[in-house]
Amino acid sequence: MALPASGAISLNQVNVELGNSGTANINMNSAAVRGLFGIASGAISMSDGYGKSSETVLTNEGTINGQANRKQITVSSFIDAGGTLVVPSGFWVWSDDTAVAAIVIDIACTLRNEGKVIGKGGTGKASGSGVGTAGGPAIKINSGVTGVTITNTSGSYIAGGGGGGGEGYGSGGGGAGGGIGGSTVAGGVLNAVGTTTSNWSSRGVGGGSGGGGGGSYYQAPYQYGGNGGGGGRILPGSGGAGGSGLGSGNGGAGGSAGAAGGNGTAGGSPTLYGAGGGGGWAAAGGSGGYGTAGGAGGAAISDSGVSYTLSNSGTIYGAT
Repeated sequence: MALPASGAISLNQVNVELGNSGTANINMNSAAVRGLFGIASGAISMSDGYGKSSETVLTNEGTINGQANRKQITVSSFIDAGGTLVVPSGFWVWSDDTAVAAIVIDIACTLRNEGKVIGKGGTGKASGSGVGTAGGPAIKINSGVTGVTITNTSGSYIAGGGGGGGEGYGSGGGGAGGGIGGSTVAGGVLNAVGTTTSNWSSRGVGGGSGGGGGGSYYQAPYQYGGNGGGGGRILPGSGGAGGSGLGSGNGGAGGSAGAAGGNGTAGGSPTLYGAGGGGGWAAAGGSGGYGTAGGAGGAAISDSGVSYTLSNSGTIYGAT
């Protein structure tokens, strides 16, 4: 709701527009009021606030798979300190980098999510390359930033990326949030499953959340493994099936929303080792059959140790 376009404006109305209690103390020289009124310095009067609104609604920068979206945004690029940034219903804000949150909060503000905010899924590791990588955060509040309120409304989602599956003779599945399977297999685009793969006779299946890990098989004198499937970007989503090993060494299933990826199994003679499935939203990837760990799930909100206010009536996957 905007301030009146004419007539008297009360301090109560200014407080409410800024998301404060109507009776809170208010300083007309504060960054929040100046940001709302659009007066960076110098004299400021109540009439400068005519028609001003603290809310900015994100607009689409390019449709992906029919989904309106923004990729990896910083709040100060859209609003001034003290304002409100709105993620509208049906809209996605997403990350394609586990080191970068979908939304970085760098100023005092209110963030109201009515859509879907998701982190990037971790990579499932190829055979011989180690543990799965961790999923990335959906939202990050920068160190030293105070006065942040995050509201997650009914029907909306904030979800950290799932961890990638650990390697066996097969390759791990990608985590929820588009994680890459087996270091090379593509994750899903928005509202889509990841890529299903086939390598030798074993495979991992991309899923709505985590992708399945690759199974293993033996062809004398070598052991072989299938690639894990890519992680999906469907909310809430289900995990993909793990690859079936020949004789033994099955890949773990991908995790559904909030659930860890399945562990790869070991067995047979010679012993074969399947890979772990990718984790569902914000959940860890499964381990490979010989104990190679999956990656950790990403946080829903990484707060850098600062305090903030969270109001949630929607769905959150991950630490807050």
